[in-house]
Amino acid sequence: MTEPKAEFDPYSQNYKKLVNQSVDFSGLTVDFFTQGKANFLNSFLENKQDCKILDIGCGTGEIHSFLEKNQRQITGVDVSTESLKLAQGKYPSNQYLLYDGYTLPFDDNTFDVALTICVMHHVTPSQWQHFVDEMIRVVKPEGWVFIFEHNPYNPLTRLAVNRCPFDKDAVLLRSKKVENLLNTTNLIRCKSDFIFFTPFKHSVFQKLDKLLSWLPLGAQYCTYGKKRNSNVV
Repeated sequence: MTEPKAEFDPYSQNYKKLVNQSVDFSGLTVDFFTQGKANFLNSFLENKQDCKILDIGCGTGEIHSFLEKNQRQITGVDVSTESLKLAQGKYPSNQYLLYDGYTLPFDDNTFDVALTICVMHHVTPSQWQHFVDEMIRVVKPEGWVFIFEHNPYNPLTRLAVNRCPFDKDAVLLRSKKVENLLNTTNLIRCKSDFIFFTPFKHSVFQKLDKLLSWLPLGAQYCTYGKKRNSNVV
């Protein structure tokens, strides 16, 4: 097996700074987007306080402080050794593992939740289906899969991606593409919600975001669904 690519190692120390620079035209910071995605996840996981969560391509674990509730167990995997070191230093109670970017180092049906945040656009398109298959494989029946991605139909998102040095080779995916990848497995009934329509934190605008979640113009989206029990037709 070849060594995992460490192309993100040079960016690990300055990850937040680089993202902040790429979105500074909006007046926002990466924390705004991290908190928003965490709010989205927690709305589904509200009653799952003791679940096992896998974050694929976790980087430095920016979202993990927002997900740590009660007995939740968080595991992160990434191809970047340096990013994992930083994540482990910040969150010593979590588990962080290096992986090859292809096969997840876990048994089938291990986790209650698998998520990946703006990672698939870094995956070679020919491996997208395998990436999704691996996510589903390690999730228990009735467990959740969440895939967050940039919305290529949003011009400001494209601007931010073009300004970000570690997104130089990104291939953005349409939400329908991600849905098709999940549906191909016949194990997930999925849908996509669009997020980040406004740059405001006030609860009124958060409610507006939810009302507009069907409209494919938000800066990002999440495609998600529950894994079916393969023994049930």
